[in-house]
Amino acid sequence: MKQSGQKRGNGRSYQWLRDHIDYAGTDCLIWPFSRCNGYAHLGHLGKMHYGHRMMCEMVHGPAPSRKHEASHSCGRGHLGCVNPRHISWKTKSENQRDRAKHGTKNTWAWRGKLTERQAKRIRELRGQYKQRELAEMFGVSRSNISLIQNGKHWRPDKFRRELRAVD
Repeated sequence: MKQSGQKRGNGRSYQWLRDHIDYAGTDCLIWPFSRCNGYAHLGHLGKMHYGHRMMCEMVHGPAPSRKHEASHSCGRGHLGCVNPRHISWKTKSENQRDRAKHGTKNTWAWRGKLTERQAKRIRELRGQYKQRELAEMFGVSRSNISLIQNGKHWRPDKFRRELRAVD
């Protein structure tokens, strides 16, 4: 519980971002704290934020419009990169073109960030790794791994039926 008089919004993760605003390295700067689907994630002033978006605001100012997203030139945002030199404001379509160029665009957008092949591999690895370990390996949440392994997401029989309906 916060003591009265203690300032909110200056937690370790927020301070870490502030300390790295002038990071000059060319390699990715990997977020050392919690992540959401691989992306840097932090609480600040009572709200949850993506670290790369907050870093973009700190370095480049607020988004030019509500349609702009914090985009990674390195294609490694899903691996926790928050390097201020890799992040800039782009429209959704510009960001999607970059994702296609980097090979990180969702092949099956309505399914999320995993491909059918990755979901199959996650099912094959059941019992060989903890769900937490698989989540980290594939850059998704532990609950997503559970849903895949228990047949609630990425059910092969349902996938094939849905594909035939689209054809």
